[in-house]
Amino acid sequence: MNRKVLVIDDQPFMLKLISYNLRKNGFDVATETDGLKALERIGEINPGLVVLDIRMPKITGTDLCARLRADQRFSKTPIIILTSQLREDAEDAAMAAGATDFMTKPFSPTELLAKVESYLEK
Repeated sequence: MNRKVLVIDDQPFMLKLISYNLRKNGFDVATETDGLKALERIGEINPGLVVLDIRMPKITGTDLCARLRADQRFSKTPIIILTSQLREDAEDAAMAAGATDFMTKPFSPTELLAKVESYLEK
């Protein structure tokens, strides 16, 4: 099982919070602060799962999600969208772009961990 998780969020606090909780539970975590950097590095990172914010500089999370789904190497990689966007259509847009799951901030680190573990065990 690939326990490498790529976390992409433009908020340093969020990156630290999510990374800390995943590392504490045995996951290998890579982080990026924008979608373009993540897109450039994802091939070398080769994550088993991606945690992705929607609102980021340079490329939105939904656009990045759609690009990952179009790339055969990552078309089946679980993608959890984690966002502060509370618009009703945000979840619909994320799922239409190919997200596996959707969570809103503030979030429960325990719930995120459970989802990550669940998707990586499949």
